[in-house]
Amino acid sequence: MSKLIIRLNNSNSLQTSPEGVKINKLVSSISPLNFIKLLHKADNKVNPRIANVNRITKSIHETLETSPELLLFKSKGLLVATESCKILDRNRVELTFDNIDYEGIMDGGHNTFAIAIYLIDKLFGKSIKKWDECKIFWEENYDEILARFEKDSANFPFSIPIEIITPNDEDGSLEEYYDYLSEICSARNNNVQLTETAKGNQVGYYDFLKEKLQLKFEIIWKTGDNGKIKSEDVISLAALPLIFLKNNDLLPDDLKSLSKINIYSQKSKCVDYFNSVLEHEKVSEVKNGKHILVNKYVESALSLTEDILIFFDQLYLEFPNLYHEAVPGKFGRITAVKNDVKSKVPFNTTNEMCNYQYSFGFFMPLIAGLTEIMEIDKKNDTVKWKINPNSLDLAQLDLTQYVNIIKLVNFDPQRIGKGEVFYKEAESIFSKAIA
Repeated sequence: MSKLIIRLNNSNSLQTSPEGVKINKLVSSISPLNFIKLLHKADNKVNPRIANVNRITKSIHETLETSPELLLFKSKGLLVATESCKILDRNRVELTFDNIDYEGIMDGGHNTFAIAIYLIDKLFGKSIKKWDECKIFWEENYDEILARFEKDSANFPFSIPIEIITPNDEDGSLEEYYDYLSEICSARNNNVQLTETAKGNQVGYYDFLKEKLQLKFEIIWKTGDNGKIKSEDVISLAALPLIFLKNNDLLPDDLKSLSKINIYSQKSKCVDYFNSVLEHEKVSEVKNGKHILVNKYVESALSLTEDILIFFDQLYLEFPNLYHEAVPGKFGRITAVKNDVKSKVPFNTTNEMCNYQYSFGFFMPLIAGLTEIMEIDKKNDTVKWKINPNSLDLAQLDLTQYVNIIKLVNFDPQRIGKGEVFYKEAESIFSKAIA
């Protein structure tokens, strides 16, 4: 077990819960030297957000430059979670940070990041903009950071507020700590309007998707994290096979339905729907504060997501050609289409570029039509493709009627993406294609 001993500036007594919650709290402050030691061991993976340079970090830097003695009063400081906090003599505490899912800096990420890059700038003259870059620099130069700070410590006259959350010594306290940690973390981050995806990520709703997709797709699952694809875009498409399950009465009865149109028009509703499905007791089990997917139908449905993302990219590339083949006319002449710029596919499944830049509304009903080539395997309690969409010859899709209706709505992608008639026609297109 990796242990860290830091010295607090004052009282190191643990506060117990008058309501009988088996979690203790310690409130104090630490010096920059102990902050350096803490950051060497503690990460912020338990935090639902990743800090980057912004107005908050700049404001903290202004305080450190002009009135460092006031940081203790102007900053909320750090909220640290640890499975073990032992009280030692001389205001010292011994902490552990072995379990990155449940231990680390759970709030105060911007304070941590701002103070860290301030120290790096003053000690090394190096400017850092990203949390990951900061953490790597800290690990690679830890001994040198300590050495330089000890020579120059008088130039850093500030204290950092710190609060430590830890289970007490009662039976079952560690399990209770696991159960409550995500809720505490989300509540502490509510002052920044933590998104539903950030909350869902915190409690494990997307863990199965992440496991399936992480090797091929650079998805931003945590606020501020690196990546190229918004998690909301993935989750809204992953809701499509869940809609198929609901329409086939294979989700719990008390779950509401979701319209396919929401996949285009209201991604937030898709996220809420996805979260409500994964939260349900008949779909997932809660273990150590995380929801573990146990429903075979839902698991198999979410396994189709990768194929949907690949098909989405291919359809984005091919839709202009399908439009040309359906009826006489030039796709590039549509007012809402830019034909003077090339564009990348949204999920980066190919390096091939599209010759146009245009709204997904033009073909989103066709994506939703994929439910027509899904089927239920009752023998194995799964959902699967009748035929994988990526093995379809897109040229065989008859879009004649679909394009004619596009003309009737004056080529408006918003009216296409939100028009029920297009979704009905898309279902018909796929039904005919595999007949």
